[in-house]
Amino acid sequence: MNPLSAVLCAFSAGSLLSLGGAANARLGGTLRSAVAAATVNFLVGAAALGLLLALGGFRAGPIERLAAVPPWAVGGGMLGALYVTLSTLVIPRLGLTATTMTVVCSQLVGSLLIDHWGWLGVPQQPNGPARWLAVLLLLVAVALRRRDG
Repeated sequence: MNPLSAVLCAFSAGSLLSLGGAANARLGGTLRSAVAAATVNFLVGAAALGLLLALGGFRAGPIERLAAVPPWAVGGGMLGALYVTLSTLVIPRLGLTATTMTVVCSQLVGSLLIDHWGWLGVPQQPNGPARWLAVLLLLVAVALRRRDG
């Protein structure tokens, strides 16, 4: 994948997270349960992915390869479920913009730490002051958004 395609995919993923967050907040409010909303979210997602695999939209590697995956690497689904559940709880209280800004800020902090030390198999990329300044500016934006709303 070329860099432009990667950026467009990342941008699309971020936009879809906002749409999904709003949909899950509505679902959670209607069902009166963030856990139920997250469950519906993941059931629908699993069905969509299963359909894509069945239609040949993506190649699935041999299931035997799963044995070579470190145990912590299969925990991403659990982390995704926790993210969806927490977002479903928080969006009605903070609003979509403030929630998204806070999530992005925490993602940046986590990403900077993981990159800097090369944790979890990610190539090590030491951080300079400009990267931390970007996080600080986002923290200021979060504070301004909260003050405004």
